[in-house]
Amino acid sequence: MSLIARHFEGKGLPTLVLGSAFDILVAGMPPRAMFLNYPLGFETGRPFDKSHQFEVVQAALAGFEDFERPGIKSMPYEWLAGWEMTRERARLGDKDSRSPRDMTPRYQKEEDRRLFEENLKGNNNGT
Repeated sequence: MSLIARHFEGKGLPTLVLGSAFDILVAGMPPRAMFLNYPLGFETGRPFDKSHQFEVVQAALAGFEDFERPGIKSMPYEWLAGWEMTRERARLGDKDSRSPRDMTPRYQKEEDRRLFEENLKGNNNGT
């Protein structure tokens, strides 16, 4: 994400990265980043708490006004229960249950598959 942000910034488009892995933000050096000290995967806030998520995103976007030079700013939110949840999952041996990554396309709807395949056919025919 940081590389993409720097590319867009080079083209004159302002960017702001919202992240919850401080070491990755530091290593990637995005032009502007807001750090949310929440467990990985919860970058926009507590799950199912729409008002909190909206507040987090709103506060992150306000960062556009606060940055005078490139850097990373910490957001003032705390979610101790989130860290406890991740520790408990690790203690119980709860592993990542997502599908393994591979090159197989996956679609949310059959219509998405159909549109992709039609587009692919059109591009292969030079149209």
